[in-house]
Amino acid sequence: MSDWGSNIGPSSTKRRIATAIALIGAIFVGNLLAGVWPRDVEVAYRLAPGVTELDVDYLQEGEAVASARFKQRDTKIAVVRHSVRLQPGEYEVRFTVYGPDGRGVEHAAALVVPAEGLTRFDLREATIRSP
Repeated sequence: MSDWGSNIGPSSTKRRIATAIALIGAIFVGNLLAGVWPRDVEVAYRLAPGVTELDVDYLQEGEAVASARFKQRDTKIAVVRHSVRLQPGEYEVRFTVYGPDGRGVEHAAALVVPAEGLTRFDLREATIRSP
């Protein structure tokens, strides 16, 4: 009769420890990547009637990292929605809203990513030029 050994012993314990260390390492690396991994951010812009075009730039540390341009055929549409892929962090969002006369009015707001749910920007006031 030969003794094949058992699964219980020093080699089994080493495997369990190695597996536990690998799992802990994977969780740690996963958490680090989740903090910098780009994610989709849903954004809605509420516009005043008569807006013909909307230009949006997402800036991080003064540099544009994403942009979107919307031209309106139907100037009665009040809300424009889109999705933008951004890394977690703070962004300055710069808008240029063009009215029926073709002149643009600039406006800026802050955006913090990750944002839960839909992020809304009300740009109805941005179309009114200050005297």
